[in-house]
Amino acid sequence: MKKSALGTVSIVAASLTVGYIFVFSWLVGHLAGKLGGGRQEGQTGRVKSIVIPMGKWKLHLHHWVCSLSLLSASAASGFFLFGPHVTYGFLGGLAFQGIYCYSDWHRILIRRRQIIGRDF
Repeated sequence: MKKSALGTVSIVAASLTVGYIFVFSWLVGHLAGKLGGGRQEGQTGRVKSIVIPMGKWKLHLHHWVCSLSLLSASAASGFFLFGPHVTYGFLGGLAFQGIYCYSDWHRILIRRRQIIGRDF
């Protein structure tokens, strides 16, 4: 099944089961990820990625990791900024976009390169 067909089927199924508010906020989250992220893997987007240096390694916190962390914290604490459907939809759409649209989504811990005494 093609990616666009899978996305369409997912949206229709979600709207029938959880409601249009969830689907609308999911689409807004997905679009926010598209607009804020790079066009493809390795490109810097409008919103800079969080990269934490750790010796010979660097920890790249992709936006989908941050989104799922916030979603989990929201669920555990019971705190929702605009209600559960909107919060889960927006953060879920943001996480889905990060995993679905980039092939390097799984690369979180990356070895740092050294060139003439400088870390990259």
